[in-house]
Amino acid sequence: MQRCASQWYRLVCVVVCTVLLLLDDAIHQQFVAANQAELELRYVAVLLLFALGLCLLASRWLIWPLLALLAAMQLAQLGNISFAGEPLAPAELVSLFGQPGEVWQTARYHWHDHWPVLLAVGLPYGVLAWLLGRLPPPATGWRVLGGVLVLAVLLAKPYRATYRDMDAFMPGPTRSSLHNSLNAFAYYTVRLAGREQQPLPLLPPQPYQLQPQPSGARHVWVVMVDSLRGSRLGVLGYARPTTPQLAATPGLLARPGIASGVATAVSLSSFVNLVSHPGQHHLLRQQPYNLFRLARQQGFSTLWLSSQESKLLANLGSTFMDVRISREDYPLLFRQQHDHALPQLLARQALGPRSFVMLNLRSAHSPYQDNYRHRGARFQRWPTDEALPYATRKSNAYDNAVLYADDVLGEIIRQFEALSGERYLLITGDHGQLLGEGGRWGHNDLQPEVADVPMLLLARQGAAGSVDALAAQSHISHYEAAVWLAARLGYRVHNPQWREGEHYLLGKLLWQDNPLRPLREHGGQLQFAPPILLSDWLQRRVSATGPQDFK
Repeated sequence: MQRCASQWYRLVCVVVCTVLLLLDDAIHQQFVAANQAELELRYVAVLLLFALGLCLLASRWLIWPLLALLAAMQLAQLGNISFAGEPLAPAELVSLFGQPGEVWQTARYHWHDHWPVLLAVGLPYGVLAWLLGRLPPPATGWRVLGGVLVLAVLLAKPYRATYRDMDAFMPGPTRSSLHNSLNAFAYYTVRLAGREQQPLPLLPPQPYQLQPQPSGARHVWVVMVDSLRGSRLGVLGYARPTTPQLAATPGLLARPGIASGVATAVSLSSFVNLVSHPGQHHLLRQQPYNLFRLARQQGFSTLWLSSQESKLLANLGSTFMDVRISREDYPLLFRQQHDHALPQLLARQALGPRSFVMLNLRSAHSPYQDNYRHRGARFQRWPTDEALPYATRKSNAYDNAVLYADDVLGEIIRQFEALSGERYLLITGDHGQLLGEGGRWGHNDLQPEVADVPMLLLARQGAAGSVDALAAQSHISHYEAAVWLAARLGYRVHNPQWREGEHYLLGKLLWQDNPLRPLREHGGQLQFAPPILLSDWLQRRVSATGPQDFK
């Protein structure tokens, strides 16, 4: 009987420990609005395993140093959220550990403004240390299992850092701060600690000029479909009818587009923050021209709905969003409905008299069959039998995925058509996709196929000439589309760096030195210059020799 009671007591301790590991955010949010952490069921499940490991380990001499380490990480993480308004990223830890004197001086000067950080960390971790220190040790076998569980949770992130780039460890504003800390400190420890970081050459910022202008737009919507290649859309001339609903939409303007980057984190951030040239990291950090920011300034309600992870919010201006929904918020719904969950969730939102909505779909992302197989045979129009050659079945699966995306877009268009007043809907892709060209697949290469995205525009009751400029173009870049959206939100953008017809396809690393590829429009076609490292491109600009991209 006593043994059974002891087991129940340990199980209760597991639940209490899990709650305590989540409590720092809950306390911090009572004092700091910048902490946007939300409860994610999958992360709670991981914490339950971690708490179970701690309770089985039951060794204060092992647990107390570990809790002290986690508490120190959380002091840095919550302190940064409180002071800077955003979670710590791995690169920021280089400055944190490289200039500890300045950090300590700042902390001493401002501690009285940010004292809730001490409460948010000290209370739950102090109770954790007391509670776990009182647990009697179980049998040796259980203690070994506890150690294995703790190590598995703690070492998963460092192991992942051995083969993934920094972009995979960027913080998600709506993630638990401890989750963000484990990501940031793991990547820093494995990839950045003790290594001299070569700073990129700095260009003097050339501020844009924003001129407010009248806009009668009531609703401005954007749909960004992951991995959507423009040349595989029937509405843009592809031989297969992959987009029957788009093709049947009256008044739809369809043009080839130019992606700003080869990866979602790069292209989304560049699009939303009006990044026109490489190396404009200040626009990502300060977000002066962020579309969500501009929309809110003009009285639009701002909504972000995505079937992908919340980490994509890292550089999108989440503080300017009234509604933020990612797949972690409705894991069961997204598992069952996939991208069809987005129009369902959108229908539940109160848009208000004016709305700026951005929807992020995953429909065309690899593995393609996973995106549509929940709908049975409806979207299996082109065969993907194992007997077919690999390239054929994979290409067919992509076309089926585009057909599925078209169905989701049809539902979104019907919701858009039900609105009243002047309204605009822009549909594009974050980047294109290599589908066997030269034996290549995927989207992380600086190839023309990866720059190929659609630009589809629907305007209803729009002002005279509101779409003429875009309709006259043979290609529309992400940056040009974003500037056009800013005008619909009530701002004319003048960018002193912008040269019409010049564009850049950025590599997959958002914050690090990596290749990019300049391109330009010529006679209705795109010409691609050879790839060049960002550091070399910036150095040419700094030395005033000009980029000489096409020489």
